[in-house]
This record gives sequence, structure tokens and C-alpha cells, in this order.
Amino acid sequence: MAAEELSKRSSLLWDTQQRPGRGPKPTVNRADVVAAAIRIADGEGLSALTMQAVAAQLGFTTMALYRYFPNKETLIDACVDTALGTPPQRSGPKEGWRKEVKHWAYAKRAMLCSRPWLAELPFVAAPHGPNWLSWHEAFLQAIAETGLSPEDMMDVLSLVHGYVSGSSDTAISLARATSRGISVEEWAQAVSSDLCRAINNPRYPMLSAILTSKSGGISEASPLPARAGRPRSMDESFDFGLERVLDGIEHYFFG
Repeated sequence: MAAEELSKRSSLLWDTQQRPGRGPKPTVNRADVVAAAIRIADGEGLSALTMQAVAAQLGFTTMALYRYFPNKETLIDACVDTALGTPPQRSGPKEGWRKEVKHWAYAKRAMLCSRPWLAELPFVAAPHGPNWLSWHEAFLQAIAETGLSPEDMMDVLSLVHGYVSGSSDTAISLARATSRGISVEEWAQAVSSDLCRAINNPRYPMLSAILTSKSGGISEASPLPARAGRPRSMDESFDFGLERVLDGIEHYFFG
């Protein structure tokens, strides 16, 4: 039964020609409903996204909204795929695979930070729509000329995608905070204060040693431990890790 329900959700997500059920010609379409729902999620977070809230924003009754989406899950499916958007198109000639992958990684990270509520989604089975696949396609196009086998290309995609998603947590946290009126400085100080709780705490001897070291100590200027005595930005930290991931790929496949 669960598999059948998932299949129905997938069909609804992919069938862009679907119209609402019976009744007079609607004054809005499914895209309008999704746009209203995304405005709510952007402004107040995923928890504020309810059928009642969307209906109120559109001037509908809640029951009228079910003509467009049979339940909240199918509406969220559409919101997620719309929010993902499509990867930016290349504006110039194609570069080497490393630069192409870096362009993709930074674009994916920027997209995730622009929609911090995407990180609030529970890890449950959900259909994957056209835009989700477009990000996969863009990555595979970026490494299409490397000579990798199809299975290796998919493994490299999984590796880089995993790094981008996992390493963007802190940047997404900042984006969520600023969307709620918290300044960058206030957020950095709060995160740093929490990290500093490890200092001189016997539960965290290694972390305490790093946070108090001259080269890798913590400061209020950044929620990240310093490198070579200088506070790092999140972009610098992200780039460092991404370069190491690409180094590993290059060494393993092309070294």
C-alpha cells in the first residue's frame, strides 16, 4: 500500500498537465499554489507550511485546495522540486572536469542555502522530480569527457553530492538564522560559545586542545577553528574539503 501511494505521488509530481477536479475553471493553477506554499516555507520554515496556511494566502477554503493536491505530502513534493530549481547554465566554453564539478558544487550549495527549509525535511521515502534529476544530469555532463565508466560516474556523483550536502549544514544553519532576523555576528557568537563549552571539559579533551591551540583556536570572528592562526570563513572551509575530495577522485581514477 505504501509503495502504491509513493507511485501515485510520483505520478502527480511528474504530470504537469494535470488540472484540478470538478467545478468551474479555476482562477489559479498548481504552480500558483506551489508558489504560495514556498513563500510560507521561505518566510516561516517548513513547520508553518500547512494546507490551511496556503489556502488562507490564496483566499481559498482549505477544502478547495484539495482540488489541486490530494494531501500535504503531494504539495510538499511539488514545493521541494520547484525549490530545487535547475542548475545554472554554462555561460562559456567547457572547462576541465575539476572546475566544472566545482561550479556544480558551489551552485548546489548556494541553492541549499537559499532554501534552508529543505534541510528540515524528514528522511523518508519521497518521489524525486524533474529538477532533482536535472542536477544529476548537470553533474554527469560535467564529467562526461573523463572516460569514466557509467558506474564510476554515478559513484563520483554520489561522493561529491554527499560532501556538498553534509558540509553545507553550517551554512544552511546560518541561512536559517538570518531568515529569522538573527545577524551573522550574533549567530557566529552563539555557535562559538557552544563550541567553547568543550574547553577544559574532561569529556572533550581533544576538542578542548584544538580550540585552545595557537594555530587552530576558536574565536568569536568565526564559528570554525582557525587554520594557521587565522579565522576561516565557511567558504574557505567548504573549498578546502571540496578540493580534497577532488584530489581523491583524481588520484584514484586518473593518478
